[in-house]
Amino acid sequence: MNTKQLHYVLTLANEGSFSKAADVLNISQPSLSQFIKKIELDIGQSLFDRSNNDVRLTDAGKAYLQIGRQILDLEHQLEEQLADLSQNKTGSLIIGAAPFRTASMMPEVAKRFQQLHPGMHLVVREGTTAELVEGMEHGEYDLCLTMMPIDQRLFSFEPLVEEELVLAVPKSFPEFTSAARPDRKYAAVDASQLNGSSFVMLTDSQYMQTQLHNLCLDYHLELKTAAIVKSLEAQIEMVKMGLGMALMPTGIERFCHGGEVRFYSFLQELPKRQVVVMWRKDRTLSKVAEELKDVICSIPWDQTES
Repeated sequence: MNTKQLHYVLTLANEGSFSKAADVLNISQPSLSQFIKKIELDIGQSLFDRSNNDVRLTDAGKAYLQIGRQILDLEHQLEEQLADLSQNKTGSLIIGAAPFRTASMMPEVAKRFQQLHPGMHLVVREGTTAELVEGMEHGEYDLCLTMMPIDQRLFSFEPLVEEELVLAVPKSFPEFTSAARPDRKYAAVDASQLNGSSFVMLTDSQYMQTQLHNLCLDYHLELKTAAIVKSLEAQIEMVKMGLGMALMPTGIERFCHGGEVRFYSFLQELPKRQVVVMWRKDRTLSKVAEELKDVICSIPWDQTES
């Protein structure tokens, strides 16, 4: 077992298909397939079940990765210590983030970090909230941008910004009756006005979709499904095209220009999303990771949303 083998197996497990994993690894699909087969021959066990369209880990594959992640974690800690010893002149840091945060927050973070350490670069690994937590547990990231709640027995964190949940409406839709509220970012609408409206939905397991479902239950709303997508970026593009409205977090405004979308707050008290930067409690951050955390925390995120 070497780090290259672990990296290939981990990438294939994360991507769930040989073609996607090959793209991430920048190698051909046949080369990746042969590489995995060689590992399986060497250990005498199948690491992946290829019987369905998706590629899934076997029990042997799960055991292989469980130990392998520990090895990668130790190797990463060694690299961090050596980087500190060489005064951080070159190298990289790995940060986990959802695709929305990668697009909306990481450009500013990367710009400021590069100014601080011109010879270093950031590696951003995207994933869902659950994937980010799992990756952080296994030491795959130095830092992670995620949302509360987190397991404070395992992770330390610092708060970054609180996101209000707002209504995004295509400019082609009629305007809602709304009222100014000093404690809201936008003019506020009563949730009852949404009954019967068309919405661009997220998948059921996602946080924003859960909040929309709760809103419907609390205020007896029946909504029409215009489309179902997996990302906030795709969702706001659907809203721009006039397919339907969406429940979204503040910060999504960065992807809208020239009045493409109207935003409303709610008269009702909806939960807010607390965005944090987190790291493993049982690992001391390297000097350069500590500096990256300070960069992230120094940015006035509540002033960069619009």
